[in-house]
Amino acid sequence: MRSEQQIRFTKLWTEVQPAVAMYVRAIVRDPHATSDIVQNTAVVLLRKFDEWDSSRDYLRWAMGIAKFELLAYHRNSGRDRLVFDESLLDALAESWPSVISEVDHEQSALQDCLETLSPKAREIVNLRYFGGLKVPKIAEQLGLTAGAIRIALMRIRHQLAGCVERRLQVHGGDA
Repeated sequence: MRSEQQIRFTKLWTEVQPAVAMYVRAIVRDPHATSDIVQNTAVVLLRKFDEWDSSRDYLRWAMGIAKFELLAYHRNSGRDRLVFDESLLDALAESWPSVISEVDHEQSALQDCLETLSPKAREIVNLRYFGGLKVPKIAEQLGLTAGAIRIALMRIRHQLAGCVERRLQVHGGDA
């Protein structure tokens, strides 16, 4: 593979890798298996990069490769009770690019809305969702009761949901 092709592949893969990883993670709950499948997908894409028709959407092509890697994973791990059939994987792979676009808009709106929270509310959100702390630990750390934290989280989630919804409506889904 020529240097220009390697650079082009790297740029394209870097752009679509998060979407491919989210697709795989939505189907395979094991983080180690997800990582392996995404890496295998990247290897196949790299090997077959010369075969990619640049008039085709790269994300859709990558999703097709990821689908085959998922099928191989499920075939090789017969111990799993829940196995998706190929038609479901086809449907998911086909619709995933539009789902990712919608998730990106929602994520952007949520990020904007998080910035509108008060510092205390932002701290509670950070401790709970980014720090992974449970309500009793947050209460202990902030010197509040667990009930106060639960109520605060309920209000914060309600506030964020309303904010995200308004931003998506105002921007027609383009937060």
